[in-house]
Amino acid sequence: MNLETVDPLTLPSLPLATRAELPNCPAIYFVLNGDAVLYIGRTSNLYQRWIADHRWHQLKVMSGDIRIAWLECGDASLLSEIETALIKHIQPCLNQTKVECEGISIKTKTMVYMPPELREALERMAAKENRSLSNLIVTLLQRAVEEQKGNESGKD
Repeated sequence: MNLETVDPLTLPSLPLATRAELPNCPAIYFVLNGDAVLYIGRTSNLYQRWIADHRWHQLKVMSGDIRIAWLECGDASLLSEIETALIKHIQPCLNQTKVECEGISIKTKTMVYMPPELREALERMAAKENRSLSNLIVTLLQRAVEEQKGNESGKD
C-alpha cells in the first residue's frame, strides 16, 4: 500500500453523531475535524468499536465538523501494520495522548479475577460478535449500570 495515495478526506465518512450507522467491517478509521486528521485507529469491527469508543466523550464536546472516515481492510491481520504506518505518515494530534473528558482521564484499567470458564465463555461471545474481549466487557458493564439506574429510578 502506498501511503501517499491514502487521502482520508476522500474516504467514506459519517458525522460522529451518526456513528451507529457505521458498517460492520475491519478498518482503519480516521477522526476528522474539517480537513484535519485528529486521530487514526484500527478495529476488526468498525461499528462495534464506535458504539463504545473511549474517545467518544472527548470528541463529542469538540467544536467543528467531527467525522469518522474509514478505509476497509479485507485482511484484518494487516490492520496493525497499516495503522502504524499511517500514524507515522500523518501524525494526528490525538494519537498517543490520554483521553480527557471535562478534565478527568477516562482511560483507566481495572484488573479483575474471573474464573477460566467465564473468561472462555466471554471470549467465545466476543469472537462470535467479531469484537475484542475488553469491548464486550465494557458494553456488558454499561448495560448493567444502565439497567441498575433504571431499577433505582423506578423505586421512587
